[in-house]
Amino acid sequence: MAQLKWPRRAATAAGRPFEAKYSVVAGAAINTNIAISGIVPGSDQIQAVIRLDRDATAANIDIADVTSETNITSRGNIQLTTTNTTGDRLLVIWAKRH
Repeated sequence: MAQLKWPRRAATAAGRPFEAKYSVVAGAAINTNIAISGIVPGSDQIQAVIRLDRDATAANIDIADVTSETNITSRGNIQLTTTNTTGDRLLVIWAKRH
């Protein structure tokens, strides 16, 4: 799982500093926990979730924004409420509050 930290001094949201983080993870069935190390409900905020879906030949890749159906369900987990992403990869970007 990849994570990137940007300088905290460069960004604030609602008066509180945050750092933008990201992870690339395997997708899962609808309403199934997807592990995202370090994400916390109530303080962190999902910025974007991008689905990377490739066909069996890997010749075609479909990219879709599934941010609107993504929730942080518990410490270290997100879920998607509508799209089955089993077999896909997800790029998850979130704001880590401090």
